[in-house]
Amino acid sequence: MNSAVAIPAFADVAGAALRREWVSHRLNRFLHAHLLLILAAGLLPLLTPDGGLARGAAWWVLHAVLYAVSLSALLLGLSSAHAESEEFVWLLGQPAGIGPWLAGKVFGLIALAGGSALLLGLPVTLMGGGSKALLLATIGAAGVASLCALIGLAIGFWVRDSVRGLIAAIAAWLLLLFGVDLLLLATAGAPWVQQNPDYWVAALMLNPLDAYRVTILFAVENAAFGSLQAGRLTAWWIAHAGLWLGLATLTGGALAWAASWCGARRRLDG
Repeated sequence: MNSAVAIPAFADVAGAALRREWVSHRLNRFLHAHLLLILAAGLLPLLTPDGGLARGAAWWVLHAVLYAVSLSALLLGLSSAHAESEEFVWLLGQPAGIGPWLAGKVFGLIALAGGSALLLGLPVTLMGGGSKALLLATIGAAGVASLCALIGLAIGFWVRDSVRGLIAAIAAWLLLLFGVDLLLLATAGAPWVQQNPDYWVAALMLNPLDAYRVTILFAVENAAFGSLQAGRLTAWWIAHAGLWLGLATLTGGALAWAASWCGARRRLDG
């Protein structure tokens, strides 16, 4: 007599994985360090002179995200991927499959990394220094932090060794923060780039850290490009900077999610 195996519903498995993620991170030193970093970064704008608090707060948030929060969120995702290495095969071998478990893990990471990043603008807002620029910087920070956490998760699934995973995560962060910019800077003066500025700008737009940085520049200083300003893509970006930042983080998050699924599938097959 054959007995059918009951497969749990997608939402039930995803909810259980989300709760497991939260319980696991409550004792995670990476999360504690990340929250302390968020707290310190959120309080730093209060050092700005009173007259410049509303204007300067967005700059504080921008630099905190670029040089600290993005890396911390990436390491948080990497830690999440490596935390269950000993139970990995058992977890992914359940009847529900990889999808629901990974969905719960992803949403848990987004809630932790993105939700904590929203606290960056809270101290200044409570002190009466809130502004549209600060709101944009804070929401963008949540999106960038969530994306970085998912990138770290994908790296952790593909690179099993903790030391190599850490090296790969830092290398990915340095590439996003400096590598793309250095390459674009080296090619900015080329005649072909000057004649086709949209291709150069498109490469800049595809980097989430650059998209966030330029969005804040547009919002706070109404800055724009110099010799490359004639491109049609640049004009569209200036007019829709916030929209593009949202699309870039959502698309990047979806790609990181897919990379995480492939990495988990590869580990299970291995």
